[in-house]
Amino acid sequence: MREHPQLRELAGAEPRTALALPILLALHWSVAWAVSDTNLLIVFLAAFIPGQIIIHATGALVHETAHKLIFRGPRTKLAFDLGLETILTSFGKQLTYQHEHISSHHPYIGDYERDYEYEDLCAFKARTMLIDGSPRLARFMTGATLFVHLLPFGFIISDEIFPRAYQRLTGRVAKDRERHIPSTKAPFWQKRLFIAWSIGTNIIIFALFGFWGWLYHVWALSLFLGKFGITNLGQSLSEHAGNDNETPTRSTYGPINWILFNTGYHNEHHTFPNVAWTRLPALHDAAPDVFHSRAQKSYFGYWWDHVKGDFKTSRVSPLQAMDQSRRCPASGQEET
Repeated sequence: MREHPQLRELAGAEPRTALALPILLALHWSVAWAVSDTNLLIVFLAAFIPGQIIIHATGALVHETAHKLIFRGPRTKLAFDLGLETILTSFGKQLTYQHEHISSHHPYIGDYERDYEYEDLCAFKARTMLIDGSPRLARFMTGATLFVHLLPFGFIISDEIFPRAYQRLTGRVAKDRERHIPSTKAPFWQKRLFIAWSIGTNIIIFALFGFWGWLYHVWALSLFLGKFGITNLGQSLSEHAGNDNETPTRSTYGPINWILFNTGYHNEHHTFPNVAWTRLPALHDAAPDVFHSRAQKSYFGYWWDHVKGDFKTSRVSPLQAMDQSRRCPASGQEET
């Protein structure tokens, strides 16, 4: 700030961002209408390509509103967030994201104990144990995980099945129970409101666009949140490497930011999280000597490396340096 005092002028919200909400809603429901009289394959392709992009763009708006960079007033922000819920029908999970993102991720980025985005130590340990002990079975499990993540609600099914499967196969717990992520929480009345809003929206979508239109809607969100969320997972891998304490964030520049509201300017955002997306390029241009940490690959490139890496018989992670034996004991040996 001493070297670039003009950057203070870039801080503040951008209410005009709210105009993107009806556009994204119209696009999402237009695709739902377009596939309403088609078949399973068309619905899947629509969910996989345009659906994921629309959901990711909406998620970028959730990111903006989490930082109060669209509306700062509680009532206007709540109304806008409900509009986003009309697209996402997250059953209030966007509220969880907003609170964890602000109170856990930003102040403690890269800190395993406090940053909720960090991979679970025991899940990593169980997977690497299976890879080392039975590579063929590990590859089968990876393939099965990918298959399940292609299904509607696949990410939910996967979270219920595979941790238990890895625990049974390795004899080690697959969840670090000593890890308690500190974060604020949404009021209970807000959670109930968003759950009711999501239920109502799903009913409306089913009534307007039939089963295929509704399936497109839920499938797009399922793919986005799972292993086939190419831009979502790729962005996380690209901009949060997790093993660089000096520069825990990297930026991705290019046309993808035109769709995702400049979330690729991630180093800039983490440095000045009170700058709206419309002014992040100006922030970068004003201080290129500071903002020079750039991701080396595209989102697809990082996603592809990640998927291929899950099939390999070795994996390198900063989690390997942690005390895995104590925190991830044999199944049935958990400390009470």
